[in-house]
Amino acid sequence: MSEQTATFRRIEEKLGILTSKLREYKRENEKMRKELEDKKSHWDELKNKNEQMELQMNLLRNGESNDAKTSKSVLEKKINDYIKEIDRCIALLGDQN
Repeated sequence: MSEQTATFRRIEEKLGILTSKLREYKRENEKMRKELEDKKSHWDELKNKNEQMELQMNLLRNGESNDAKTSKSVLEKKINDYIKEIDRCIALLGDQN
């Protein structure tokens, strides 16, 4: 019986060690899951910020191109007005001679 008792004790010791390791691995696994969730959350935040910045950049680009188109058309209108004024002045000078 003492041999069986010794065998049972070794088995109990090994089960105790395995149970202890299992608890340790479960804690480590839970910690890693939490870290993974935190990283995913941080990743999502960065992704959203990136999308917002890209949208702002596109809006700024479109705004700049619209401003450029507007200022170009304003400049063309002013030039055309100056040309008309010059033509009118030339016509008036031609009438005086």
